[in-house]
Amino acid sequence: MLALEQLQISMMQALDHGPDFLPEHLFAGSQERILAGMKVHANTISHARLVALEDTFPRTREWLGHGPFNAHSRLYLEQRGVTGRALAGIGELFPDHLAEHGGDLLAIDLARFEWLWLEAYHAAEAPWLRLADLAGIDPQALVEIAVTAHPAASAGCFAPAVSQLIGVEVPGLADAHAILLTRPDGEVLVTPATAAMDAILSAAKNSVSIGNLLAGQGEPDCKNQMVPDGVMSALIALLEAGALQQVD
Repeated sequence: MLALEQLQISMMQALDHGPDFLPEHLFAGSQERILAGMKVHANTISHARLVALEDTFPRTREWLGHGPFNAHSRLYLEQRGVTGRALAGIGELFPDHLAEHGGDLLAIDLARFEWLWLEAYHAAEAPWLRLADLAGIDPQALVEIAVTAHPAASAGCFAPAVSQLIGVEVPGLADAHAILLTRPDGEVLVTPATAAMDAILSAAKNSVSIGNLLAGQGEPDCKNQMVPDGVMSALIALLEAGALQQVD
């Protein structure tokens, strides 16, 4: 008897590539009845994948219209490696698919934003470093604290039309340099981000001390050199948005 994991893999291969991939003697009954059952199951799986894409990219679907979105979705599901993904992660490459198949910039960036939002929603649980956590700490000890980006935190620059569309719901977003997504207290938060906040969060993808994080953004060879006050304001804004966590 096949192990459960191998059985699942074999079933998915048969659904995606045809009955030749179905192990012999897996089901009882005639070949015709087995194939009929597989067709019903294949239709159910296909529908679930299409629905998962609709649920992942509701704004993109609304912008493109149901027909074009459905056509893109069906073509996307034919791409190698896509159908092997879990439903929650099946849309990861969909923004790239739109870019490769003639999607307009707004649709591509809307899909990028919606995927980042979903990543923030599903990110691993982790305590985020609060500004209040740093209160009363000696300045020398403060700069030695190591931080990294929170698993749910990301920032991205999008087409102006995307920021304007999302900005209807988030004050200040339409004119922001970037969009910051975080998940403090279990709820995804969309926040306007300055260039300094974007740069600091990028620098914190790997563990770094607060001192090095601040100093690095003020160095002469830094691409977007910032004055100390600007760096500190950006760091405070990231802390307040729940974008950083302390590294033990």
